[in-house]
Amino acid sequence: MNLELRTILSSIPPRTTGRRGRPGDIVNLLFIGPEKSLRQALCESGWTEIPRTMSRSAWCGLKELFSRKTLTRFPPMNTYRLLGKKQDMNFVQVIRPVLERHHFRLWKLPHQTSQGEDIWCGSANYDLTLRIWDFSHHPHPNIDKERDYIRETLSLCPWVHRLSYLDFPRPALTGKNDKGYAYFTDGKILWVELK
Repeated sequence: MNLELRTILSSIPPRTTGRRGRPGDIVNLLFIGPEKSLRQALCESGWTEIPRTMSRSAWCGLKELFSRKTLTRFPPMNTYRLLGKKQDMNFVQVIRPVLERHHFRLWKLPHQTSQGEDIWCGSANYDLTLRIWDFSHHPHPNIDKERDYIRETLSLCPWVHRLSYLDFPRPALTGKNDKGYAYFTDGKILWVELK
């Protein structure tokens, strides 16, 4: 790993901040490149961007229902923070509407690489089912499976220059997220270099 990547990774906390300021989900994605390439790569790899707000997500969900389409943009994803900032983007691949989905959040970092490229951090996990009493999704405890699935979906994408795993400098290998769901990880982060 080169010095610049090591510096970037050391500036990122290993976990997001969730409900009531509690430690949230693991940071396990790093994209480097322009926003246009990022959105294009994800769209062409089968990912759907969903709104960041409840009201916008509900509106999109109603439009999908009235059009007799599968619900992909509802329910919304909870707000998590990284470096004090709410996520910039949310992406999903729905398996069972409302209940089960692949998903991740992305945050654009406030700085760029020495070549002027944007840096995006992400947090991914797989929602297995919905816990009704607090309307939260129960994630698969092995969060590396979702990270690896994202790599698989991007592996043939023409907008991706390189896919690689990097060792996170301060990994949180096991624990519970802000909703009390247990997780475990090997501590690696997926690095996606975009064209």
